[in-house]
Amino acid sequence: MIGWRDADDRAHRGSLFAAFAALARGEAWSFPALRPHQREPWHAFTVQVAALAMIHAGETGLPTGEEAWRDLLHGLTPDQPEAWELVVEDWSKPALLQPPLVPGNDPAAYKKIFSTPDLLDMLVTSRNHDVKQQQVSSATDEDWLFSLVTLQTTEGFLGAGNYGISRMNGGFASRMTLGIRPTGGAGSAFHRDVDRLVAHANLRLNRRIGTQLLWTVPWDGMTSLNYEELDELYVEVCRRIRLRRNGIGNLVAVGAGSKTARVASGQRKGLTDDPWAPVKADGTASHSPTAAGFGYREMARLLDSKRIKRPLLAERFEQDDVSGLSIVAAALVRGEGKTEGLHRRAVRISRISELPTGDKGALDRIGEVANTRANEAGEAGANLRRALISLVQGGTEKMRLDDDAAKKKVKSWIDQFDQTVDAEFFDRPFWDEISMATAGQNHRLLWRHRLRAIATDIFERAARWAPGTEVTRVRAYAQARSYLAGQMRKWVEKAEHGD
Repeated sequence: MIGWRDADDRAHRGSLFAAFAALARGEAWSFPALRPHQREPWHAFTVQVAALAMIHAGETGLPTGEEAWRDLLHGLTPDQPEAWELVVEDWSKPALLQPPLVPGNDPAAYKKIFSTPDLLDMLVTSRNHDVKQQQVSSATDEDWLFSLVTLQTTEGFLGAGNYGISRMNGGFASRMTLGIRPTGGAGSAFHRDVDRLVAHANLRLNRRIGTQLLWTVPWDGMTSLNYEELDELYVEVCRRIRLRRNGIGNLVAVGAGSKTARVASGQRKGLTDDPWAPVKADGTASHSPTAAGFGYREMARLLDSKRIKRPLLAERFEQDDVSGLSIVAAALVRGEGKTEGLHRRAVRISRISELPTGDKGALDRIGEVANTRANEAGEAGANLRRALISLVQGGTEKMRLDDDAAKKKVKSWIDQFDQTVDAEFFDRPFWDEISMATAGQNHRLLWRHRLRAIATDIFERAARWAPGTEVTRVRAYAQARSYLAGQMRKWVEKAEHGD
């Protein structure tokens, strides 16, 4: 049974098919048992499965009843009804997100034991302190389901025999989400994305059709599936996992390694038509976020059409209610044998309705302004960094920009500058510039004035903590402050003259 809450925070429970129905009706606002890093994988799983089922059945409108969803999902697996059950005793048959054994395979090969769902999950914490492991000791079936979804659809490479998914750029990359979301909770996001995928599929004559649910195909761990034979919206699995009940009725997962990845896609570099995956503008690979997360620089990159090709679900849909839209970037960033943070950022884009009509799309206009602002913040930060280096070097006659020790000393202050800029980046003046609401206003000049004020404030705070004797501190302050003021004055004046 799966639990969800509605808009009035009332609790409901039901089958997988009932959960799909609640999402379709817009009644499922949240799933309380989901851990934060599982929310995007669950959204992607439900949307892909629903879209595949509707496309397969030739449906264009989301059904709202539990039995209708049971029929739709069983329609994807007409000869394998057990493919939607979490536990199937006969391992020659699939279970939900658990591929069957190839005839003749020995179940004894499944030697890895996962006693709790968070052991099965994809989180890797080097010291067991970011997210405590083995904490879900009284796990329910839905805890196992959510961990299984996250593992099978987002995990990467984790040593020999543990290969990752195909929908990311390499084994140590991350599957990220970049998408437009309406207000209204999980159900509204589900409805919007499913409608978009179904409509897109119905408009295309050359859509690739093939294997849809990879857990329905037997897997001996020795062979890979050919990417070209998969449906564009395929839902994958990357590990050989089976769930079973122990002697007291509790679920336990067992796993076996594999000699190859489930999907032969090593040379694709994440280019798999994932509807949430941003792609480098030159088309060479999908974009991978870093441990830095989604600060203003990364958001500017993701919105810049010259650097990133936005995925299908990050483009506006003609049925979107503009008044409540946000663009969301999210990822659990992976490294080599570790997790480098769960990052998520939502930027309200409701004011795109104020944009004048023209050749350029609304999101492209946002990207242009964000990119310009980010570059200017970088210029202001560079001026501040040089002034701070001069400060910690004691005001010497010649600033040494290659001084690694000085760079380390000023890093925390530069981080504070970036954090302050980040908090103000998508402010009202940003949207005024987007919508050109203040005609004749020199937005570039206003932004530079604000950046100068932020940099000056950070410098003054840093100066109070600068090392040295009173004499050297005064000299260093005077020289570094003069440098910063001079550089910023010339920089602002350029904007006044339109340079």
